[in-house]
Amino acid sequence: MLETLIKVVQIFKKEKIEYCLIGGLAMLLHNGRANTVDMDFYILVNDLKKISDLFLKLGYETRSAGDYQIKTKIDNVPIDLLYADHYVGADVVHRAVEKKLGNIFIRIATPEDLIVLKSIADRSIDKRDIEELRELFGKKLDEDYIEKKLRYVKKLLS
Repeated sequence: MLETLIKVVQIFKKEKIEYCLIGGLAMLLHNGRANTVDMDFYILVNDLKKISDLFLKLGYETRSAGDYQIKTKIDNVPIDLLYADHYVGADVVHRAVEKKLGNIFIRIATPEDLIVLKSIADRSIDKRDIEELRELFGKKLDEDYIEKKLRYVKKLLS
Protein backbone atom coordinates (compact mmCIF):
# COMPACT_ATOMS: atom_id res chain seq x y z
CA MET A 1 0.00 0.00 0.00
CA LEU A 2 2.87 2.40 0.75
CA GLU A 3 4.19 2.04 -2.81
CA THR A 4 0.75 3.04 -4.08
CA LEU A 5 0.67 6.00 -1.68
CA ILE A 6 3.99 7.20 -3.05
CA LYS A 7 2.72 6.75 -6.63
CA VAL A 8 -0.39 8.87 -5.93
CA VAL A 9 1.62 11.58 -4.17
CA GLN A 10 4.03 11.72 -7.12
CA ILE A 11 1.05 12.28 -9.44
CA PHE A 12 -0.18 15.13 -7.23
CA LYS A 13 3.26 16.72 -7.08
CA LYS A 14 3.88 16.42 -10.83
CA GLU A 15 0.50 17.98 -11.60
CA LYS A 16 0.86 20.61 -8.83
CA ILE A 17 -2.32 19.45 -7.08
CA GLU A 18 -2.61 20.61 -3.49
CA TYR A 19 -3.60 17.64 -1.36
CA CYS A 20 -3.38 15.98 2.01
CA LEU A 21 -3.87 12.45 3.22
CA ILE A 22 -6.75 11.93 5.65
CA GLY A 23 -8.38 8.86 7.19
CA GLY A 24 -6.86 5.61 8.41
CA LEU A 25 -3.59 5.87 6.53
CA ALA A 26 -3.02 9.35 7.97
CA MET A 27 -3.58 7.78 11.41
CA LEU A 28 -0.87 5.21 10.66
CA LEU A 29 1.59 7.89 9.58
CA HIS A 30 0.96 9.67 12.88
CA ASN A 31 2.02 6.39 14.57
CA GLY A 32 -1.54 5.36 15.33
CA ARG A 33 -3.18 2.00 14.87
CA ALA A 34 -5.46 1.68 11.91
CA ASN A 35 -6.93 -1.14 9.95
CA THR A 36 -7.47 0.37 6.53
CA VAL A 37 -7.66 -0.96 3.02
CA ASP A 38 -8.07 2.36 1.22
CA MET A 39 -6.58 5.83 0.91
CA ASP A 40 -8.46 9.06 1.44
CA PHE A 41 -7.24 12.40 0.17
CA TYR A 42 -8.54 15.94 0.33
CA ILE A 43 -7.63 17.77 -2.86
CA LEU A 44 -7.82 21.49 -3.55
CA VAL A 45 -9.15 21.83 -7.06
CA ASN A 46 -11.76 23.89 -8.83
CA ASP A 47 -12.92 21.05 -11.04
CA LEU A 48 -13.08 17.39 -10.00
CA LYS A 49 -13.68 16.45 -13.64
CA LYS A 50 -10.14 17.57 -14.46
CA ILE A 51 -8.84 15.23 -11.75
CA SER A 52 -10.98 12.41 -13.10
CA ASP A 53 -9.69 13.08 -16.62
CA LEU A 54 -6.10 13.13 -15.34
CA PHE A 55 -6.43 9.72 -13.69
CA LEU A 56 -8.17 8.34 -16.79
CA LYS A 57 -5.32 9.66 -18.96
CA LEU A 58 -2.88 7.84 -16.67
CA GLY A 59 -4.81 4.61 -17.20
CA TYR A 60 -6.87 4.46 -14.01
CA GLU A 61 -10.64 4.09 -14.10
CA THR A 62 -12.57 6.60 -12.04
CA ARG A 63 -16.15 6.97 -10.95
CA SER A 64 -18.04 9.77 -9.33
CA ALA A 65 -19.32 9.23 -5.82
CA GLY A 66 -21.47 12.34 -5.68
CA ASP A 67 -20.63 15.94 -6.43
CA TYR A 68 -17.58 16.09 -4.18
CA GLN A 69 -15.84 12.74 -4.47
CA ILE A 70 -14.09 10.57 -7.05
CA LYS A 71 -13.19 6.95 -6.50
CA THR A 72 -10.38 5.15 -8.29
CA LYS A 73 -8.11 2.14 -7.81
CA ILE A 74 -4.38 1.98 -8.23
CA ASP A 75 -2.58 -1.34 -7.72
CA ASN A 76 -5.91 -2.73 -6.42
CA VAL A 77 -5.92 -0.14 -3.63
CA PRO A 78 -9.20 1.83 -3.43
CA ILE A 79 -8.59 5.58 -3.41
CA ASP A 80 -11.10 8.28 -2.48
CA LEU A 81 -10.39 11.79 -3.73
CA LEU A 82 -12.53 14.31 -1.89
CA TYR A 83 -13.01 17.93 -2.89
CA ALA A 84 -11.57 20.11 -0.12
CA ASP A 85 -14.42 22.58 0.37
CA HIS A 86 -13.84 26.04 1.85
CA TYR A 87 -15.82 25.15 5.00
CA VAL A 88 -13.47 22.52 6.40
CA GLY A 89 -11.37 20.80 3.75
CA ALA A 90 -9.30 23.72 2.50
CA ASP A 91 -8.06 24.46 6.03
CA VAL A 92 -7.12 20.80 6.45
CA VAL A 93 -5.04 20.92 3.26
CA HIS A 94 -3.38 24.24 4.16
CA ARG A 95 -2.54 23.08 7.69
CA ALA A 96 -1.21 19.66 6.62
CA VAL A 97 2.16 18.51 7.90
CA GLU A 98 4.80 16.71 5.91
CA LYS A 99 6.04 13.26 6.87
CA LYS A 100 8.98 11.64 5.14
CA LEU A 101 8.30 8.22 3.69
CA GLY A 102 11.29 6.75 1.91
CA ASN A 103 12.68 9.61 -0.15
CA ILE A 104 9.41 11.51 -0.53
CA PHE A 105 7.50 13.90 1.71
CA ILE A 106 3.78 13.22 2.08
CA ARG A 107 1.32 15.85 3.26
CA ILE A 108 -0.99 14.51 5.96
CA ALA A 109 -3.73 16.10 8.02
CA THR A 110 -2.67 17.34 11.45
CA PRO A 111 -3.82 15.34 14.48
CA GLU A 112 -6.19 18.22 15.33
CA ASP A 113 -7.78 18.16 11.88
CA LEU A 114 -8.11 14.37 12.00
CA ILE A 115 -9.94 14.76 15.32
CA VAL A 116 -12.29 17.30 13.74
CA LEU A 117 -12.94 15.14 10.67
CA LYS A 118 -13.48 12.03 12.76
CA SER A 119 -15.80 13.95 15.10
CA ILE A 120 -17.87 14.97 12.09
CA ALA A 121 -18.00 11.38 10.77
CA ASP A 122 -19.05 10.19 14.24
CA ARG A 123 -18.67 6.43 13.69
CA SER A 124 -17.53 4.04 16.41
CA ILE A 125 -14.18 3.50 14.68
CA ASP A 126 -13.70 7.28 14.51
CA LYS A 127 -14.36 7.64 18.23
CA ARG A 128 -11.65 5.04 18.89
CA ASP A 129 -9.26 6.92 16.58
CA ILE A 130 -9.99 10.21 18.38
CA GLU A 131 -9.15 8.60 21.73
CA GLU A 132 -5.94 7.24 20.26
CA LEU A 133 -4.91 10.61 18.81
CA ARG A 134 -5.54 12.21 22.20
CA GLU A 135 -3.37 9.53 23.85
CA LEU A 136 -0.59 9.92 21.28
CA PHE A 137 -0.46 13.72 21.26
CA GLY A 138 -1.92 14.69 24.66
CA LYS A 139 -1.04 18.24 25.66
CA LYS A 140 0.57 18.92 22.26
CA LEU A 141 -2.92 19.12 20.71
CA ASP A 142 -4.31 22.57 20.04
CA GLU A 143 -7.61 22.06 21.87
CA ASP A 144 -8.71 25.64 21.17
CA TYR A 145 -8.45 25.01 17.43
CA ILE A 146 -10.38 21.72 17.73
CA GLU A 147 -13.18 23.30 19.78
CA LYS A 148 -13.40 26.36 17.52
CA LYS A 149 -13.54 24.24 14.35
CA LEU A 150 -16.16 21.87 15.80
CA ARG A 151 -18.33 24.85 16.85
CA TYR A 152 -18.01 26.26 13.35
CA VAL A 153 -19.04 22.96 11.73
CA LYS A 154 -21.94 22.52 14.16
CA LYS A 155 -23.15 26.02 13.27
CA LEU A 156 -22.90 25.23 9.54
CA LEU A 157 -24.92 22.05 9.96
CA SER A 158 -27.69 23.62 12.05
